[in-house]
Amino acid sequence: MPRNTRLLALLALLVAFTGCITIEENYTFKKDGSGTMEYVVDMSEIGDMLKAMEGLDKSGNKDAGDMGTMDLKDEVAALKQIPGIKKVKVNDKEKFVQKLKFRFANIDALNAALNVLMNDSATTDHAFFAWEGNTLVRTNNDHARRIGADMGKDDGSGDSTDMTQFLESMKYKMSYSFASPIAHTGAAVGMVKESPNSKTVKLDTDFSAIANDNAALDLRIELSKP
Repeated sequence: MPRNTRLLALLALLVAFTGCITIEENYTFKKDGSGTMEYVVDMSEIGDMLKAMEGLDKSGNKDAGDMGTMDLKDEVAALKQIPGIKKVKVNDKEKFVQKLKFRFANIDALNAALNVLMNDSATTDHAFFAWEGNTLVRTNNDHARRIGADMGKDDGSGDSTDMTQFLESMKYKMSYSFASPIAHTGAAVGMVKESPNSKTVKLDTDFSAIANDNAALDLRIELSKP
């Protein structure tokens, strides 16, 4: 299991009792195909319990551990080795919120980076994005579904209602900004869409939708022709 997936899975018990986490993908695309990507893991809603448990070992004594910080060192090191990926930075100044951001030169570089960030242990890399004319097409591997599955494993009670509510509390958000206006955005049923301006679309779903539909995060964003 990828490192960031394992770390999220360790928080499953806390999430079950205290609230949700949110994962975000934020993209900007320039006319030449380059752009930026920001990957955010927001655990602030479970911050109070994490603060209470932070630094406690099994004996209840303080240690140097920090449950509010996710270790992305391996991902950062791998991203820096990808041709076309630059300015890789992690912002963890806000407790319980981890933000990793980088610049990509083209779609190929972006896809290579996403295979590092959102690896699903498959034997082949996945092409998350492709341009079909003036339409950006997004497809997904099994990474997001596996996060929900790992964190929402059945506790043996057999209560599917509780499991659904648990997955609904886990949010997945995306935003896409372009140099040209957006003509149409095609997304899965249940995906909430918002257009703050003509060149930006924001999307919101939860892990219960992801668990029930392999294409829950797939998108087609058509840009207006020049």
